[in-house]
Amino acid sequence: QKQAIDMLVEREEYAKGDPDRKSLDQIAEELDTVRKTIYNWRNTPVFQEALAEASRERLAVLAPKAYGAMSKLMSGAQPSTKALDLYFKTQGWIKNEQSIDLTTRSRDDADLEAEIERLTGASKPVNTDE
Repeated sequence: QKQAIDMLVEREEYAKGDPDRKSLDQIAEELDTVRKTIYNWRNTPVFQEALAEASRERLAVLAPKAYGAMSKLMSGAQPSTKALDLYFKTQGWIKNEQSIDLTTRSRDDADLEAEIERLTGASKPVNTDE
């Protein structure tokens, strides 16, 4: 299963339709098993967690490249505002917090009827002939 995890993580590095992206059938064949077995493994929590951990490890290897690319975007003649925003957020200098406070009140039938009367009365044309 470890080999399957490695192959599945590597598979995700290629876009769909890329000729280098292995199909699940190809992976199964290389592992001397069938596609259904890989499907079953992928649906177990332990395998899913191991796959997620392997993906995190693979991404960690790419972190220096990401930092380098972001550094270039920030230090050019016109720094990228997106790169700056991302950098500030990762440093904790900007917090992306939003809150919405809702106040509700209950209405009884009399309140609703009064509101309907107010709305329908306001939409009646005003008679200017008087």
